[in-house]
Amino acid sequence: MKVLITGANGQLGRDMLRVLARNHRVTGFSREEWDICDHLRTHWILRKERPDAVIHCAAYTDVDGSEDHPRKAYLTNTKGTKVLADGCGAEGVRLVYISTDYVFDGHREEGYTERSIPFPINVYGKTKRMGERWVERLCPDHLILRTAWVYGHGGHNFPRAILERARRNEPLRVVHDQRGSPTYTVHLAEKTAELLVSPLRGILHTAGGGDCSWYEFADAILARADWSRNRLTRISSCELDRKAPRPAVSILRTERLPAAGIEPLPHWKQGLDAFFDERRQNTHD
Repeated sequence: MKVLITGANGQLGRDMLRVLARNHRVTGFSREEWDICDHLRTHWILRKERPDAVIHCAAYTDVDGSEDHPRKAYLTNTKGTKVLADGCGAEGVRLVYISTDYVFDGHREEGYTERSIPFPINVYGKTKRMGERWVERLCPDHLILRTAWVYGHGGHNFPRAILERARRNEPLRVVHDQRGSPTYTVHLAEKTAELLVSPLRGILHTAGGGDCSWYEFADAILARADWSRNRLTRISSCELDRKAPRPAVSILRTERLPAAGIEPLPHWKQGLDAFFDERRQNTHD
């Protein structure tokens, strides 16, 4: 297949590009190369490239920044997605939209499936949910892949922040009252490649299996790095005093993948093992 990737210079976009290039003809676009809010340029690129599919990784992901700059979040996450969905729908292109666990309010202790009703509680989640709705409305051949707590080897992410602070011997105060499903970018990219050629349509939950708190995630990171956990302490989310409220529970469960005979993503602990394996290999190289 010929596949275009928006946001290809981001943390997830880079791994999408690397993984999909194994079996497909892939072209990645940075935000500078493809402003998805530009209607004319978006339609021009789609007509020029004539792709079979577009994987839409571009997003404004600063959750607290979205509260201060809601227009920035809206332009990328909602308007840009609308323009892209309109173009893909008009050109008959399959659209894969990467969405988020933050479309939910966090009140369900058991987590959320594809049948759960979204109710976002912050600006970021609201703009991503509006993006989902435009994809559903404008592009018949679509996949909406909700994922959570994404991390990889590039960009700013939780494991990298924990390791850098531990290296500087700084105290690590991590919340224990938010639970979610950590997702390794390579595993998400590999599952996206599998789903891209499947007959499935609509919303799918594609996050790491199982769940943990941020504190438990940090503890596992330090354990795999063979570093001391003595400076790791639990705190409540209210102690951080962040601008954007976070869902207390944003665990993503999938019903649709097993029903279709497709394996869900590996357990988050397997994802973390794979992350460290690749990290050690790259350091050795």
